[in-house]
Amino acid sequence: MADDLTRPKAVITRAAARRLVDTALDHARELGKHVSIAVVDDGGFLIAFGRDDEANPSSVQIAIDKAYTAAVTRIATHQWQKTVEEDLPLRYGAAVGVERLITFGGGQPIVIGGTVVGGIGSSGAHWTGDTEITSAALRSLEAEGTE
Repeated sequence: MADDLTRPKAVITRAAARRLVDTALDHARELGKHVSIAVVDDGGFLIAFGRDDEANPSSVQIAIDKAYTAAVTRIATHQWQKTVEEDLPLRYGAAVGVERLITFGGGQPIVIGGTVVGGIGSSGAHWTGDTEITSAALRSLEAEGTE
């Protein structure tokens, strides 16, 4: 039967991704930070993007790669940072050889109903600020009743 060949899959909508980008950019402005924000689906493909007028051009790809890392590994990039600090073989081996893997803060998985449905990344502030910006955006989804 075809029922055992496929499964339903939750993925973030474009509308929700756009709201996350807008919320993150608003929070960054409140902090006086000029950032790029990316939201990807659970496979790491870009769904929504925004860039402050004064954000550094290099922040574009970094934000996308932070979102990608968080979505496909299901681990926040600041957690990768802790992991590679404590695991020397990973720090000097696997982590540096994996394309698009970002190992400093600012990227977080988007979890709704216990399922990773995408990732969000911020770049342009210090990594701690980028993490704060993405956390604020994720809290806005929780306020809408999505867990």
